[in-house]
Amino acid sequence: MDHRITRRTGLTATALAATTAAVGLPTVAFAAGDPAPYKRRPAAKSARSAPSWRHGEPHRHPWDRRGSGKTLREAQPGAVGLDAETLEELPGIIRAGLEFDPPRFAGASVLIASQAGIALEHADGYALRWKDASEELPEDQWIPARTDTIYDLASISKIFTATAVMQLVEQGELALDDTVSSYLPRFAENGKGQVTVQQLLTHVGGLPAFINLYSAYPDVPSRLDAVLTVAPKTPAGTEYVYSDLGLITLGLIVEKLSGQTLDVYVREHITEPLGMHETMYNPPADLRERIAATEYVEYYGYLVHGHVHDENAYSLGGVAGHAGVFSTARDLAVLGQMFLGGGRYGSARILKAATVQDMYTDRIAEITGVGGARRGLGPELEAWFYHAGLTSPYSGTHTGFTGTSLVIDPLTDTIVIMLANSVHPTREWSSTSATRREVSTCVAHALGIVPEGVRSGWRAGQEDGTTATLTAAVALPTSGAAPELRLDLFAHLETAYDMLAVEASQDQGSTWIPLAGALEAKHQESVAVPDGQITGWGRRQQWSGVFPLVDSSESEGSESEGSGSDSSGPGGSPVLAGEVQIRLAMTTDTATRGLGAWVGRIRVADGRDTLLDTDRAADREQIVADGWADAG
Repeated sequence: MDHRITRRTGLTATALAATTAAVGLPTVAFAAGDPAPYKRRPAAKSARSAPSWRHGEPHRHPWDRRGSGKTLREAQPGAVGLDAETLEELPGIIRAGLEFDPPRFAGASVLIASQAGIALEHADGYALRWKDASEELPEDQWIPARTDTIYDLASISKIFTATAVMQLVEQGELALDDTVSSYLPRFAENGKGQVTVQQLLTHVGGLPAFINLYSAYPDVPSRLDAVLTVAPKTPAGTEYVYSDLGLITLGLIVEKLSGQTLDVYVREHITEPLGMHETMYNPPADLRERIAATEYVEYYGYLVHGHVHDENAYSLGGVAGHAGVFSTARDLAVLGQMFLGGGRYGSARILKAATVQDMYTDRIAEITGVGGARRGLGPELEAWFYHAGLTSPYSGTHTGFTGTSLVIDPLTDTIVIMLANSVHPTREWSSTSATRREVSTCVAHALGIVPEGVRSGWRAGQEDGTTATLTAAVALPTSGAAPELRLDLFAHLETAYDMLAVEASQDQGSTWIPLAGALEAKHQESVAVPDGQITGWGRRQQWSGVFPLVDSSESEGSESEGSGSDSSGPGGSPVLAGEVQIRLAMTTDTATRGLGAWVGRIRVADGRDTLLDTDRAADREQIVADGWADAG
């Protein structure tokens, strides 16, 4: 017995009991889905300064998947574009999550596939280890996690429901702009008569995130009626609120239009055609030894092992639109490959290619704004908090509260699956997203997303809640045209929250002014950086940053006191002159990150004269790196 864990668990159980008593719930905190971690909206200045990466995208949309319907096979990493040595870090990442204090999860199964080749499968930890939140089972009763362990997918179930809805859309049984109440009249209660199917799929239908069904209502009919008649939280189409209730409602629409229960519909129209024979609702008792246990729930008085963890889903019979599906990593990879195949897997056609593109196209950016949530028709997109190094505007798909996640990167045809029982034995320990990020970022490095041209320079932005500076002093001429700072740069930063600022100082660092400029790359339209701040996914390109050394903070045509120069640069801004410091300041917020900022060659040129060039050993030694690591 690990006495450190036992002592910690006792404290956690006490705190949990105190919390539930304070809020008046049963002796368990409810599992309110799996929303992204709460983050304050970025400051207005940051929001305005996010560069636009919309131009220069591939001519063919990454989710225009008119492919061959490839099926998965086992493959060597190198044969599918992955560096084997980098992938070898993944077992250590999972082990670190298991040994974290408290453990991030009890056990985990990981699968990495790219170009339809399964390059890695790995399992560690235990599918079952704990008796309750303070006591382990006898060691001979522990069940190791395996690559074929069956996990409660929790909210990944929402993707199955969304797929079912989109099949019915294809068949003409309903339309995305149809009102929900046209199929479920009770839904019109409390002013929800105009809420549409699409608004529920994208979580902008105005519904609250959660209501207690399992203990507040006596039976399934009353619980479903409570879902349908719930009062809205916000006007429809005005705010993103991740809501289990919307997907429960959509599941009811599937049942009404198909004449089948949701579990039967999903089996007959999705999992059976795909050969996903180990994916199911309400798994039979004879599979219990292969199923990962979840939480000891005080409300039930036992450890949940073999039935759905989500209390609301369990109270609805284990089948609901928001939770209830169990699966293995291999089976879930088939679902991911079906999406990459444009709705086809082998001879099985589940969706049309155009429908898949619709599902993975963001619908809510105008509501959520810069740095806000992104949602397609079911899938979660551009989710930095777990896509991490694989994040792009096209990356999807979903997480689950129990510790599960499915990430699909269409830009590299890569699938990353991490299934974990992070709520075993208590949800109070769960912090799976840290490991999810580490796994996704490891795969991004194995794919070689960071360009070779910047790997011999400096890197920063890999840690949360930090500011790192890269500084150089340079003597600028006192007259003539504006010199230019040129950078070989790669940036992959959580949009509007993590920022790389390009700055200069003429007073030994007492004050810093932003350097406006642009980013240029072959076969790409340039990206304006009007206030010297760079954020976002960066198109996975190496850029040449060009920043004229002028005081753009001065109004157009004005003279800059102390600039030492009568010259003016772009827009009439005064040219910097004399002893000047150049700085790259990389600032991260306290949660989630991507691949960071990577800077290769740094140059300052005045016409034909090179004033600073880090390709010259003596100049490189003049760079002061505080918090920036040597990328080489």
